[in-house]
Amino acid sequence: MTKNNFKGSKNQNTLVVFAIVVGLTLALSLDSVVIMFHDSPNFVNAQQQNITRTGIFNYTQTDSSGNPSWINTGNWSLTESPSVVLTFDAAINMVKPEGSEAHEHVVSDLIIPYAPINQPNSTLVRGTTTITMNDDGLFYSKVPTTITLNEKNISVYFDPSKIGTHFGNQSIIGSVA
Repeated sequence: MTKNNFKGSKNQNTLVVFAIVVGLTLALSLDSVVIMFHDSPNFVNAQQQNITRTGIFNYTQTDSSGNPSWINTGNWSLTESPSVVLTFDAAINMVKPEGSEAHEHVVSDLIIPYAPINQPNSTLVRGTTTITMNDDGLFYSKVPTTITLNEKNISVYFDPSKIGTHFGNQSIIGSVA
């Protein structure tokens, strides 16, 4: 009986050695795949992919007759990843052409239900924002907002029916820094 056990042990030892060799080969192969994947240029932390674009607003808003009614100035910032806009923040200063009624609006809390639409020369972002309307804390939330951005310019349109036509029925135009 002991002889049979030795013969069986030899076969079992061969199987064990084979299993160890296969296991090590697989482990080394998987380790190489993980290393190769990790070192791949496509394996980048999402924070490194974010791009922030900034710029200014400098736009004269006109009334229905085409006369200057407000001067809109301010700053904006848009942060995006390759497939989604993450934030849009802006400060829009408004003043009458003669210098009266100066006030500021803050735009924040961009929510977009879909990825931006990449057009041939621009990107179109549709979503909603929150807009402060005065220093007393009045604000409008979930204002339908359309942002059109290209290499040089930005256009921001707020649905006038949601904010009492405060910005008229026109986009606020600015430039990219």
